[in-house]
Amino acid sequence: MKTHKETLKVVIYTPHYRIKGDVHLYENSRLTDIMNSESAIKDFLPVTNATIIEVASGNHHEVSFLSINRRTIEMVIEDDEAIAINKAKEAIAKRKFPEALQYAQRASKALPDDPEAHYLLGFCLAKVNDLKAAKTAMTKCLKMKPDAELAKQVQEFLGALP
Repeated sequence: MKTHKETLKVVIYTPHYRIKGDVHLYENSRLTDIMNSESAIKDFLPVTNATIIEVASGNHHEVSFLSINRRTIEMVIEDDEAIAINKAKEAIAKRKFPEALQYAQRASKALPDDPEAHYLLGFCLAKVNDLKAAKTAMTKCLKMKPDAELAKQVQEFLGALP
């Protein structure tokens, strides 16, 4: 029997790794419910779309599925960077541009090397009529060599600015 699960983007810290990925929660449950379950001592925590970063070397690996022994977990937090980008997109979709701008600013600070964060920032700045700052953010996005689709959107956006 399949049950509906919600996806939560998290950062998991172990003694040797920092793992960013998705944890799947049962509907109306919280992360603490899963971490504090009676079986937590012997169970593994499933994580999807994971990036594993070695603390000592900084090397990283990406895997689509990972099981982490719960006993090795030192800390789990929601992934603020991913949340900020998603919240900015949600606010843009609802045409709440001042709110979206706050999340886009947070995302661009948390992810200074992420072209999408700077694109969202530029888009939101333009929507609140700060065209000079919007152009700066979009130009910064282009310098980061975004994927072809995003680069095309940025160029079109810049071409439309006065």
